[in-house]
Amino acid sequence: MLAGLLAACSSGKHPAAAAVEDYLQALVDKNEPGLTSLTCESFEADALLELDAFGMVKTRLENLDCQADVSGENDASVACQGQIIATYSAEDQVFDLSERTYQVQRRGGDWLVCGQ
Repeated sequence: MLAGLLAACSSGKHPAAAAVEDYLQALVDKNEPGLTSLTCESFEADALLELDAFGMVKTRLENLDCQADVSGENDASVACQGQIIATYSAEDQVFDLSERTYQVQRRGGDWLVCGQ
């Protein structure tokens, strides 16, 4: 996770946006420990429900790009462009990420997804 944040900082991407991108990557990779390490405790159950929904299908991210709107030192809203593609049998279902806004908070120096 630290390497991802360092790369995000060097590319000019706000760490809150990088945290959401890492969260979405963990979701499609079905990486439960990675996913929960990127969420607030209050949002963890929702994140795990979404993970379970993708559990039996092949998933991938396409054209992911997230931008943070920072409202204070510790709070940001993050909007993303791109899609999660879930393949059920041979049929793709597209989940448009632009329909979500993630609420992200900095806690203990780390930016965590706390809602959507």
